[in-house]
Amino acid sequence: MREKIRIGIVALSLLSAVLFVGCGKDDEAKETEVKSVAATPVQVAQVVRGDISALLSYTGSIKPWREVHVVPDFPGKVAKIYVTEGDRVRPNQVLAELDTRTARLQSEQAEAGLAVAQANFNSASKDWERTQELHEKGTISPQQVEKAQLGYEAAKAQLQQATSGLKLARHQLEVSTMKAPFGGIVTGKNMNEGEYINPGMGGMGPGGGSVVSLMDLSQVKIEVQVSERDVDKIRAGQDARVTVNAYPGKTFRGNVSNVHPAAHPMSRTFKVEIAVVNPDLTLKAGTDAKVKLSIEVHHDVLLVPEKSVLEQAGACFLFVADGDVARKREIKPGLRSEGLVEIIEGVREGETVIGEGNYGLKDGAKIMSNEQ
Repeated sequence: MREKIRIGIVALSLLSAVLFVGCGKDDEAKETEVKSVAATPVQVAQVVRGDISALLSYTGSIKPWREVHVVPDFPGKVAKIYVTEGDRVRPNQVLAELDTRTARLQSEQAEAGLAVAQANFNSASKDWERTQELHEKGTISPQQVEKAQLGYEAAKAQLQQATSGLKLARHQLEVSTMKAPFGGIVTGKNMNEGEYINPGMGGMGPGGGSVVSLMDLSQVKIEVQVSERDVDKIRAGQDARVTVNAYPGKTFRGNVSNVHPAAHPMSRTFKVEIAVVNPDLTLKAGTDAKVKLSIEVHHDVLLVPEKSVLEQAGACFLFVADGDVARKREIKPGLRSEGLVEIIEGVREGETVIGEGNYGLKDGAKIMSNEQ
């Protein structure tokens, strides 16, 4: 009987020991788990001062600042083209010429006609002067006076006609030489030497079109379509930032040059033009560009990363890192732009705010932070 009691006591002792050891391991696991949950890894950043802009983003097409299709004022045969596509030209540089043989002959004919008209006018003027003198002396009849006056007026009209004819002939000769109205790049050679061009045909039929096309790309304009809701936020002179796919990471500076006052009848959008200086001809006409318009700028304000700001039940808040503890702080945000948020109330410059890792975080939670 005593042996049985001893065996029972030993068994009970062993069971107690096993239970004690088992409970100890569970407590250690739970403690470790609590510690791991409490120390949430987060990314932090400093509250800094800076400038922030409210932006509107659009995609538009790059167009030349100026473009012209060069044609002569009069029809004729293209005798010489001095440029080709891709050439850079200066203002008033000769681009092409028409066959001027006919125009020169017409100019010479007009000069001769003017000489004859001038001589007739000189003779008629002298006759008219003598007639007036004789009329004052009463030695000629009224009919003779009238005839002399009519001769004088006819000669005067003929002289004016001959003068205009010579001017027209010289103008035709002058415009037979086509010059660049501005400096730029030749973007099209549209005819060949020896072909006939008739400006009156426009772009229709043989002889229509232009001899060459010229673009001024030293400055470009980007056209974007703006909704009725946003057009009142945009005005001439506002800053713009432009990016293109051909130069990733590079930003071109420009400004709004024109806001069209009337909406497109179909899309109900307003055309806005952005001017960008392009001295190296980096921006190419006909390509797309992304435009960001700065519609409002706040200077020297408190800024935090946008991912640090949270919203719940209509309120905005963030977490401030107080050592290794997260402190929930209600804030009043301002402008938001490109990953940053202006903070009007709720934080001070130099404080550390929590960015990544703040979702689901509780006030007073333990954190392990890394600087962003």
